Amino acid sequence: MTNGPALMYTRIQSPGLRKMNLASSTEKTRTSPRFRDSNPGTALQESAPGPSSISISHPLGPGQLEPGMSTDQLVLQFMGLADALSRRYRAPGCEAEDLQQVARLGLVKAASRYREAGNHGFVAFAVPTITGELKRHLRDHSWAVRPPRTTQEARLKIKHIRPELTQRLGRDPSIVDLSTSAGISVKETTLALLAEMAMVAQHIEQNDPSSSNEGRVHEVVLAVDEPAYERIEQELTVEAALRDASTEDRRLLHLRFVLELSQGQIAQELGVSQMQISRHLRQLLGRLGRRLTEPPVM
Repeated sequence: MTNGPALMYTRIQSPGLRKMNLASSTEKTRTSPRFRDSNPGTALQESAPGPSSISISHPLGPGQLEPGMSTDQLVLQFMGLADALSRRYRAPGCEAEDLQQVARLGLVKAASRYREAGNHGFVAFAVPTITGELKRHLRDHSWAVRPPRTTQEARLKIKHIRPELTQRLGRDPSIVDLSTSAGISVKETTLALLAEMAMVAQHIEQNDPSSSNEGRVHEVVLAVDEPAYERIEQELTVEAALRDASTEDRRLLHLRFVLELSQGQIAQELGVSQMQISRHLRQLLGRLGRRLTEPPVM
């Protein structure tokens, strides 16, 4: 006979990270009945959800969590906290299970570092750590519109070279600088920057049954590593170049780079030949590339 339900450690696996086991066997722990739910290990209750309103309840009183609690015990005790935080985020292309694993990994990191955090309480230390892991994952893996693989690879290449290039130039690099350093065309660089603008994550309040869809709070998390004004200027430059495009040009760009239709599918949709579509796209992208590299008119 046990004093409470057996809490099973679960295997954590985050994309791009090695698998790790929190423990090799079942750990039994005391859990108050009012904190039990369908998810073993949950010790979290949410009330009146808001942008930062999470209320934590646990059978141990303040000051009883830190003394004598191992890292594994902290992870077990607050697994429900990590799971609840993961449910507050979603983004296209990111599965709920992946976000849960990322949140649990953040919990492991918080538990392993907590001894260095002083006596401010584990929850106060763990929540920012877990949400930070979630936001970093969303920033790097979520897309409002998923671009072609070649564009994704170009974006990663630009993201990798940008810090060193910025340091070497002493300023935020221009599109031409990025294109030259990455060894890709201006067109590919432009599409990569547009793809980065399309990366977005939604922070949702989904645990309040009284709130309607319209009443939910949404927080946009942009996938940028440094808030440089030059980056914003680049994005506005791209927008200005597209603003002069005709309705037909915009539709063609939408079909090709948003809906990701092939040139043959676009030709069928518009009732023209594939060769015409190929020629029009080449001319249009070349024109946009020239506009982006032209010096500003004073």
